[in-house]
Amino acid sequence: MKYEIEHDETYTILTIQNEKLDSEIAPDLKSQLIILTNSDEQNDLIMDLSHVSFADSSGLSSLLLANRLYRDNDRKIVLCNVGERVQKLIDISQLTSTFTITDSRDDAITQITG
Repeated sequence: MKYEIEHDETYTILTIQNEKLDSEIAPDLKSQLIILTNSDEQNDLIMDLSHVSFADSSGLSSLLLANRLYRDNDRKIVLCNVGERVQKLIDISQLTSTFTITDSRDDAITQITG
């Protein structure tokens, strides 16, 4: 999995740099999410999906894991730059209200820092 992690004082941005969020990528993403959640930093998470144009059920499962891990640890998680096909999968799965989704990274930062 190709990704970039940026740390700020109160949030971490995880940018997935693969076009597909599928069964090949999901296990690596889940591992990285567990590492981030268990790190000493108590940062909130912004997941930038600007490079992701496709997701399957495995990819959606990794997003749900991220959501659960962060919410269970009283931290916020925001998805940003969600492409049309990925958003459609979230909508079809009736998970729209499960995620906090913003149009841009700046909007996600505003959502986190309030």
